[in-house]
Amino acid sequence: MSAKAGSVKDQAEEKLPMKERLKLWWEGYELQEKRKPVENEAADQTANDDGPPTVQGWSVSRQRSVVTLFGDGMTRCIPDSAKKKLTNPLGINKTMSVVELGSGLGGFATWVVDQFETYVDAYEEEDELVEASTNLVKMAGLTRFIKVKSANFENFEPKLKSANVAYASEALFCVKNKLDCFRRIHGMMKPEGQFMMSDYMLEGKTMDDPDVQKWAVNEPRQPHLLDVQEIRKLLTKAGFEVSIAEDTTAEYKANVLKAFAEYAARTSSGEKSGHLHDWVLKEGELWTSRVQAMESGALKVFRIYARVPAEIL
Repeated sequence: MSAKAGSVKDQAEEKLPMKERLKLWWEGYELQEKRKPVENEAADQTANDDGPPTVQGWSVSRQRSVVTLFGDGMTRCIPDSAKKKLTNPLGINKTMSVVELGSGLGGFATWVVDQFETYVDAYEEEDELVEASTNLVKMAGLTRFIKVKSANFENFEPKLKSANVAYASEALFCVKNKLDCFRRIHGMMKPEGQFMMSDYMLEGKTMDDPDVQKWAVNEPRQPHLLDVQEIRKLLTKAGFEVSIAEDTTAEYKANVLKAFAEYAARTSSGEKSGHLHDWVLKEGELWTSRVQAMESGALKVFRIYARVPAEIL
């Protein structure tokens, strides 16, 4: 199946901007033939009754706070420049089947559909994000192009040979059995399929290193990091050819700091974030821990490109 030329653009003319869709969803609206409030006051109350700010789980307030920081539909710091570096080498076009691992609120998948007019299977582990992104995709009129799917990357079960390309950004660093995960991703790829990942890794250190442990205890989920060279070996063992392993730590850290600086500038200029401000501050503690680990050299971010080798007949 391939997207017909212009079909995404035609639908884009009818859909609401992501920012408005997010607002409608969080405030309890549904988008059908016309928009109708669905217990709007109760929805507002729920958002304010999420309890104290936390980075454990994905309450509505946390979802709203990360979007405030990182952009529409984004749960992580992946600006458009980073999206392009992850996807441009893959040569995506509308004839391809595309997979995103760790799709969050669907912002990256929506961007891919808008850029390449292709189909995306968007796999996400967090139930709250699966529910929210499913509704946002529906409200955008993009259910034909984006299929949000619940997944457990520790026991990943994608359809065999279903993807031409796959990409993942900070989606797999908590996976313990990485070899099994890589093998399942490999099995998902069509002949000569391509896989691009950007993730937290180590270089010359182990998880027992004190600086690594200092970072790890602040993470919402237990990380299982390996040295970048070990990741390369496991990808190769899983059947991939690995041609690029690029250290992008400095670029990644700069993007995070820029996102928080821009938020600070907006609030100092009078933008109001209400009760979300405390949630943004709590999110800031998490990202400060990550940035400090990067500055100490304990934590690195690598972008790795791998492909399924051509079959020898």
